[in-house]
Formats: sequence, structure tokens, C-alpha cells
Amino acid sequence: MRKLGVLLLVALFAFTIVTAEKLVIYHWWTAGGEKQAINKLFEMFKEKYPGMEIVENPIVGGGGTTLRTVLMGLLAAGMPPDTFQSLSGADLKTYVDGGYLQPVDKIWEEQELDEYFPPIMKKMVTFNGHAYAIPMSIHRANWLFYNKKLFDQLGLKPPKNVDELLAVCKKIKEVRPDLWPIVLGTRDKFMAVFLFDAILLSVGGPDVYEKYYTGQLDVLHDPTIRKAFEYLAKLVPYIYPYHSALTWDQSLGKKDWVMSVIGDFAVGYMMAVGKKYGVDWDAVAFPSNPNTFLMIVDTFTLPKKVKDKDAAVKWLKFISEPNPEKEFTILKGSIAPHKLVPADVYPDEIRRMDVRDFRNARIVPSSIHGVLAPEAFLSEYQDILINFLYSPNVDRVLRQINDAMEFYNVKENSEWYWATK
Repeated sequence: MRKLGVLLLVALFAFTIVTAEKLVIYHWWTAGGEKQAINKLFEMFKEKYPGMEIVENPIVGGGGTTLRTVLMGLLAAGMPPDTFQSLSGADLKTYVDGGYLQPVDKIWEEQELDEYFPPIMKKMVTFNGHAYAIPMSIHRANWLFYNKKLFDQLGLKPPKNVDELLAVCKKIKEVRPDLWPIVLGTRDKFMAVFLFDAILLSVGGPDVYEKYYTGQLDVLHDPTIRKAFEYLAKLVPYIYPYHSALTWDQSLGKKDWVMSVIGDFAVGYMMAVGKKYGVDWDAVAFPSNPNTFLMIVDTFTLPKKVKDKDAAVKWLKFISEPNPEKEFTILKGSIAPHKLVPADVYPDEIRRMDVRDFRNARIVPSSIHGVLAPEAFLSEYQDILINFLYSPNVDRVLRQINDAMEFYNVKENSEWYWATK
């Protein structure tokens, strides 16, 4: 009898080991408030599922460029993680086209996400009639952060369009020639695109923006696109010249930073380094007219042939719930897509405004990181823009962009966006 009891205990122990859940997850949240946010999310997930083991694989690189390379190797080799971070839109479509993902329609239905998420959320993760990811964090790419102490000292008002930005830059340089009015960190190449995108929205509005990044315009001859680059050329003399040596967070960490066009994820960084909102820094939506929400959506996926699908499904359901989204986004510097997360949970006016505009303003998917424009095109496009910052020749940059759009078939590869417009 004793022997039988021992055997039963051994069998039970073995069963526990076999059935222990493990979530293998890849993400790119490694900087400032990002790391704090994902750690908080893991903590909450393990509280809900105490037996869950999380195997975290953080890959450094803003916007997931490095992670994308790593994942493509794993997926092609048939060694997928249980879930991984992806942006919505064209970035996600790359994995769908490769045949690497399972639909998450059942999760979407069970969590009633059509009721709690705005329609644009499903549009940006749906291909061939199926949803392939769960959104869990929203960023706005078109904010202008500024050094409030310096602006107060100089009696300046924050610019709300590109003409005002140019005027403020000129004023700052006149009274403080030692300062560079605009900081960038183009070691993270997307920052060059953030700046141009804000200018393009200011000059052409959301309709032109959408058409430009989906190949609908004649880049060589469109007067609005030329005008936007002419404005960027005028701003070049006011940009910190050694921007290619800095990451986005390092640029904001400069002691003498003045202004930066950047996403609201910088809120998390400012909080993490102890810079006080309304004292050390402030921000305005840029441009403020037309009021456009330039949207970036962080999602997680369900790859094919995962080792622990049950753990992955639990994770995807968990991140679609309002409380995890709330706790994560408060630390991350983003906002939750779930409509049950109210604006007043956020400690700064930036994200309270984000929530209001997300529910009322015109939402346009951001170009960068393959959200709207195809990733293959963006890889070259970012280099083109950075080169322009060092040698601002408008005719040349228009030819280069036109050639890149034709080479990467941007119009054809963007038809998915207009098919469900």
C-alpha cells in the first residue's frame, strides 16, 4: 500500500511538471518606463496564473526593428515563441503573408472586443477577413514635447503648426545662439520620420498623409509633398547636428534640450527619470489644427505551432482586459484602447488629452515601423530622410522617395488599407 502511495505521488509530481504552463514571449520594451510597464504586466499575469512561468526575451531596438529580424529567423526555422509583440497594420501583415500566424477571431469574440475597442483597432489587425493580433496599447506619434522652464524664461508659447514651429526656432536661436531648438535621436531612425510626419500633417492634413504613405500620390509633382520638404529644409539649421549619435531617450535626456517631435511614449521616460510634467516639460499635439491622432498600436500575436497555446491564449485574453491595459499604459506612457479605461486614470494631461482625442479626433495610422507604409520601403525611406537632414536638397529627396516607392511597390502593397476603408 505504501509503495502504491509513493508511485501515485511520483506520478502526480510528473504530471505537474508536464502540465506546468510556460509562456515564451518576445518584446522590445527595454527603455525607461517601458521596462517598468512590462514588468508590472508580467507581475499581474503571474498573480492571475500562479503556476505560469514566463520566459521573457526582450530585444533592444526602438520600434522593434531588431526584434523583427530575430523573429523572422525563428519563424522560418519553425521555432516560434508562444507570442510576440508586433505593431498593427503593414508590420503585422508581414507575418500574416508569411503564413506564420493563427487567427485570433475566437478570442476577439469571447472578449467582446468589437464592443470595447473602436473599429479602427480591428481594421488594423484584420487581413483576408480574419483578426491576427490583440491590441493592448495605443501611442500617439504627433506630440511636440518642450522644455517648459526654458519656454517660460524666454516668454515663448508652444508652436501648434509648422509656421509657428519655424518662428519659435528663429526666436530661440536669436536670444540663445548656444542652443539647438530641435533635438532628435536618429540613431533610432524613426525620429526623422516623426518630425517629417508632423510637418506633412500640418501642411496637407490627414487625407494627404494617408495617400502619400500608401502610394496614391505622384511624389515628384505633388505640390503639398514638395511644400512639406521645403519646410523641413528650413528647419534643418535649427536641429541638433549630432542627432545620429543619440537614441530617442538620450536626445530627451540632454541637459539643454528644447523641443522634440515625438510620440507620447516619451511620457513614460520623463516619469522614469524624474522630470516633472508642468514644471520641467510640457507638450502640445502637433499639429493641433487639423486635430489628428497619429496612431501606433502595440499588439501581441498567436503564432502557428506554438508549444503552449493555452498559455498564449491566456496572455492574449489578459492583455485585452481593462485593468491590465490600465496598469501597463500608466507606466508605459501610452493609453489603453479599451473604452472602460477612463481618461482620468492617467496622471498627466497629455494622456488625458490622448484619450479624449482618440475617441473624438480623426485617427490616422502612423507611417512608421510598418504601421501604414510597408516595412521594406520604410527601411530605405528612413535613411533617405536622415540624409536629407544633412543635405537638404528637395528635388533629390523627391526623386529618391519616388524611386523607393516604385521599387517596393508601395501602392500595390498598401491596397489592404483601402480595401476596408
